[in-house]
Amino acid sequence: MSNQQGFVVPEWLVGITLILMPMIVLVASIAPWYQRANMATLMAQEAARTMVLADNWETGEADARQIALEIAANHGFATEAWCSAPGPGCVTITFGGTTPGVLQRGTEIAVSVEVPIPGVVVPGFGSVAEFQWAQSHAERVDDYRSIVVEP
Repeated sequence: MSNQQGFVVPEWLVGITLILMPMIVLVASIAPWYQRANMATLMAQEAARTMVLADNWETGEADARQIALEIAANHGFATEAWCSAPGPGCVTITFGGTTPGVLQRGTEIAVSVEVPIPGVVVPGFGSVAEFQWAQSHAERVDDYRSIVVEP
């Protein structure tokens, strides 16, 4: 038989460092990923729905941006995080559809939202990297909806 003595402290430190810490980082990173992905989905859905229910494109876009801004603010984004062009660290929203700029019966309104998501979250230190997450949603203007046409 051989001697079964070991070094408890070094083995414990290696076990904590190589096994437990990566698991803690992974678990800490999952919640922000889901939160931001759900935020992007909600922003796209609500903005598209607001556009479809609007009287015209301009007021619909303004109302949709306001709703998206409120959703982002509720998730901790300041107004400074909004950008006009997609890029790192920016929250962007773009509107399009079958005929952009026109709200007519039967047209589809597409809304695309892009939000930053932290790549790795280290508890006690913050996030290390970041990537952009894009989400889009399309809504159809009701075929039988009455739309007020301004003369």
